[in-house]
Amino acid sequence: MSIEVYAHVYVQIHGLPVVDEEEIHRLSDSQYYTGTSTISSSGCRWIVGWIVRRPAPQNGYVFIFKTEQNGSYFVLGTDLLVLDLEATSNNTSSFWAHMDEIDYESNYTAIRIDYELGEIGTYQIDFELHVRVYERTLLGLIPKEDIAIPIDATVYYGP
Repeated sequence: MSIEVYAHVYVQIHGLPVVDEEEIHRLSDSQYYTGTSTISSSGCRWIVGWIVRRPAPQNGYVFIFKTEQNGSYFVLGTDLLVLDLEATSNNTSSFWAHMDEIDYESNYTAIRIDYELGEIGTYQIDFELHVRVYERTLLGLIPKEDIAIPIDATVYYGP
Protein backbone atom coordinates (compact mmCIF):
# COMPACT_ATOMS: atom_id res chain seq x y z
CA MET A 1 0.00 0.00 0.00
CA SER A 2 2.83 2.41 0.79
CA ILE A 3 4.24 2.01 -2.76
CA GLU A 4 0.93 3.09 -4.25
CA VAL A 5 0.70 6.10 -1.93
CA TYR A 6 4.26 7.05 -2.89
CA ALA A 7 3.50 6.70 -6.62
CA HIS A 8 0.24 8.63 -6.29
CA VAL A 9 1.81 11.51 -4.36
CA TYR A 10 5.28 11.84 -5.89
CA VAL A 11 5.07 10.65 -9.51
CA GLN A 12 3.82 13.43 -11.76
CA ILE A 13 2.16 11.86 -14.80
CA HIS A 14 0.96 13.93 -17.72
CA GLY A 15 -2.25 12.35 -18.96
CA LEU A 16 -2.70 12.32 -22.71
CA PRO A 17 -6.09 12.14 -24.41
CA VAL A 18 -6.68 9.69 -27.25
CA VAL A 19 -6.15 11.31 -30.67
CA ASP A 20 -6.68 9.90 -34.15
CA GLU A 21 -4.06 9.87 -36.88
CA GLU A 22 -5.61 12.81 -38.72
CA GLU A 23 -5.16 14.94 -35.60
CA ILE A 24 -1.57 13.74 -35.29
CA HIS A 25 -0.85 15.12 -38.77
CA ARG A 26 -2.50 18.40 -37.81
CA LEU A 27 -0.64 18.75 -34.49
CA SER A 28 2.88 17.96 -35.67
CA ASP A 29 5.16 18.02 -38.68
CA SER A 30 4.57 14.32 -39.26
CA GLN A 31 5.48 14.57 -42.96
CA TYR A 32 9.01 15.48 -41.83
CA TYR A 33 9.44 12.56 -39.42
CA THR A 34 12.68 10.62 -39.73
CA GLY A 35 10.81 7.58 -38.43
CA THR A 36 7.86 6.32 -36.41
CA SER A 37 7.12 3.46 -34.07
CA THR A 38 4.07 2.08 -32.28
CA ILE A 39 4.19 0.83 -28.70
CA SER A 40 1.46 -0.96 -26.76
CA SER A 41 0.93 -1.81 -23.13
CA SER A 42 -1.98 -2.41 -20.76
CA GLY A 43 -4.65 -1.96 -23.41
CA CYS A 44 -3.15 1.29 -24.62
CA ARG A 45 -1.32 2.23 -27.83
CA TRP A 46 0.98 5.17 -28.57
CA ILE A 47 2.54 6.41 -31.79
CA VAL A 48 6.06 7.75 -31.39
CA GLY A 49 7.46 9.93 -34.17
CA TRP A 50 10.92 11.47 -34.31
CA ILE A 51 12.79 14.06 -36.27
CA VAL A 52 16.59 13.95 -36.32
CA ARG A 53 17.85 16.75 -38.52
CA ARG A 54 21.13 17.24 -40.26
CA PRO A 55 23.35 19.09 -37.80
CA ALA A 56 22.80 22.86 -37.64
CA PRO A 57 21.25 22.91 -35.18
CA GLN A 58 22.28 19.62 -33.64
CA ASN A 59 19.01 18.52 -32.10
CA GLY A 60 16.16 16.15 -32.61
CA TYR A 61 12.59 15.84 -31.41
CA VAL A 62 10.44 12.94 -30.29
CA PHE A 63 6.65 13.23 -30.26
CA ILE A 64 4.41 10.81 -28.34
CA PHE A 65 0.67 10.53 -29.09
CA LYS A 66 -1.86 8.22 -27.44
CA THR A 67 -4.03 6.63 -30.15
CA GLU A 68 -5.95 3.96 -28.25
CA GLN A 69 -6.98 3.25 -24.68
CA ASN A 70 -9.09 0.47 -23.23
CA GLY A 71 -10.18 1.02 -19.67
CA SER A 72 -12.18 -0.87 -17.11
CA TYR A 73 -13.93 -0.13 -13.87
CA PHE A 74 -10.68 -0.60 -11.96
CA VAL A 75 -8.29 0.99 -14.51
CA LEU A 76 -9.31 4.58 -15.22
CA GLY A 77 -6.48 5.33 -17.62
CA THR A 78 -2.98 4.45 -18.76
CA ASP A 79 -0.14 6.93 -19.27
CA LEU A 80 3.60 7.15 -19.80
CA LEU A 81 6.36 8.75 -17.77
CA VAL A 82 9.53 9.62 -19.71
CA LEU A 83 12.51 8.37 -17.71
CA ASP A 84 15.74 8.91 -19.64
CA LEU A 85 17.59 8.61 -22.92
CA GLU A 86 20.55 6.46 -23.89
CA ALA A 87 22.47 7.31 -27.04
CA THR A 88 25.23 5.53 -28.95
CA SER A 89 26.89 6.06 -32.30
CA ASN A 90 29.32 4.33 -34.63
CA ASN A 91 31.75 7.20 -33.93
CA THR A 92 31.97 7.04 -30.15
CA SER A 93 34.96 9.36 -29.78
CA SER A 94 33.16 12.48 -31.02
CA PHE A 95 29.49 11.87 -30.25
CA TRP A 96 27.52 13.09 -27.26
CA ALA A 97 23.74 13.35 -26.64
CA HIS A 98 21.27 14.08 -23.88
CA MET A 99 17.57 14.75 -23.35
CA ASP A 100 17.27 18.53 -23.12
CA GLU A 101 13.62 19.20 -22.27
CA ILE A 102 10.20 17.62 -22.15
CA ASP A 103 7.16 19.69 -23.16
CA TYR A 104 3.79 18.38 -22.07
CA GLU A 105 1.28 19.73 -24.55
CA SER A 106 -2.46 19.13 -24.30
CA ASN A 107 -2.52 16.31 -26.92
CA TYR A 108 1.07 15.06 -27.07
CA THR A 109 4.43 14.98 -25.34
CA ALA A 110 7.43 16.54 -27.12
CA ILE A 111 10.99 15.67 -26.13
CA ARG A 112 13.99 17.65 -27.35
CA ILE A 113 17.29 15.82 -27.75
CA ASP A 114 20.53 17.76 -28.10
CA TYR A 115 23.51 16.00 -29.62
CA GLU A 116 27.07 16.92 -30.55
CA LEU A 117 28.96 15.60 -33.56
CA GLY A 118 32.60 16.53 -33.31
CA GLU A 119 34.17 15.21 -36.50
CA ILE A 120 33.19 15.21 -40.16
CA GLY A 121 31.57 11.97 -41.17
CA THR A 122 28.44 9.86 -41.34
CA TYR A 123 26.99 8.89 -37.98
CA GLN A 124 24.68 5.97 -37.35
CA ILE A 125 22.94 7.15 -34.18
CA ASP A 126 20.94 4.84 -31.93
CA PHE A 127 18.81 6.57 -29.31
CA GLU A 128 16.86 4.54 -26.80
CA LEU A 129 14.09 6.41 -25.01
CA HIS A 130 13.06 4.79 -21.72
CA VAL A 131 9.48 5.24 -20.51
CA ARG A 132 7.43 3.71 -17.71
CA VAL A 133 3.77 2.79 -18.17
CA TYR A 134 1.44 3.66 -15.27
CA GLU A 135 -2.18 2.69 -14.79
CA ARG A 136 -4.48 5.12 -12.99
CA THR A 137 -6.69 3.10 -10.69
CA LEU A 138 -9.13 3.81 -7.89
CA LEU A 139 -6.23 3.23 -5.50
CA GLY A 140 -3.77 5.52 -7.28
CA LEU A 141 -0.99 5.07 -9.84
CA ILE A 142 0.39 1.58 -10.39
CA PRO A 143 3.60 1.14 -12.41
CA LYS A 144 3.07 -1.62 -14.98
CA GLU A 145 6.20 -1.92 -17.11
CA ASP A 146 9.24 -0.15 -18.48
CA ILE A 147 9.57 0.16 -22.26
CA ALA A 148 12.65 1.07 -24.30
CA ILE A 149 11.74 2.81 -27.57
CA PRO A 150 14.47 2.44 -30.23
CA ILE A 151 15.09 5.53 -32.38
CA ASP A 152 17.60 5.15 -35.19
CA ALA A 153 18.95 7.82 -37.52
CA THR A 154 21.78 8.32 -39.99
CA VAL A 155 23.25 11.81 -39.98
CA TYR A 156 25.99 13.24 -42.23
CA TYR A 157 28.09 15.97 -40.61
CA GLY A 158 30.42 17.96 -42.78
CA PRO A 159 30.81 20.51 -45.50
